[in-house]
Amino acid sequence: MSNGSTRPSEELRLEQARRRSRLRGVLIACSLASIAGCLHPTLQKGPDLQDELTTLTAEDFFVLGVSHARSGDLLRAEQYLSVARQRDHDKAAVVYWLVRVCVAASRYQSAMGHAADYLRDHPANWSLRLVVASLYEALGDVLRAQEELERIVHAEPERPLPHYRLAMLYRSTDADVGRWRNHLEEYIRLSPDGPHAPEVRSALSEIAEASLGPEPLAHSVEHEARIEATP
Repeated sequence: MSNGSTRPSEELRLEQARRRSRLRGVLIACSLASIAGCLHPTLQKGPDLQDELTTLTAEDFFVLGVSHARSGDLLRAEQYLSVARQRDHDKAAVVYWLVRVCVAASRYQSAMGHAADYLRDHPANWSLRLVVASLYEALGDVLRAQEELERIVHAEPERPLPHYRLAMLYRSTDADVGRWRNHLEEYIRLSPDGPHAPEVRSALSEIAEASLGPEPLAHSVEHEARIEATP
């Protein structure tokens, strides 16, 4: 059993990367800006800078990017992660964090760009497509959001969340009630105790009540007449 002195490997990597970051502070900041295209044009990269850059691996940049993301330094996080991607770090992991960082900074167009680049080569990454659908919705492009959700539901009909999201989107656009009711029913079938189950059941109850329609007029008049005739 561990005595508590051994820390997870990710934490060790983070500490090692932070040490390197502190030692190279200004140097790395300038080089990152240069690589990301943000450095002032009067600053130039010299051979010493290039030598220093080669001592950092793609993993170093990735770990530093994640560390900065978790600490709330979103701009620096995106710069580190961008370099990690350029150096061919695991693309799925880098894109996940890049999208997360850009969304946290409310930079939805940038998040969309990162996701779109990855999806061109990995079109069946349905989890990322679900994020893209959310981004389209946040940007007000309801039609594109709907298209993405329909694509996910068609490819993976056993995933409950896309059914819920698509139902809510149909509902918000006043689509035919049958379209969104079917997806609500699928969500309940697939995830009867899911986080959206109470809301979905409430919506289905409202649909059921509305489908009954108003009480027939003749029946209503007859009922009122009986009430008035009662002594």
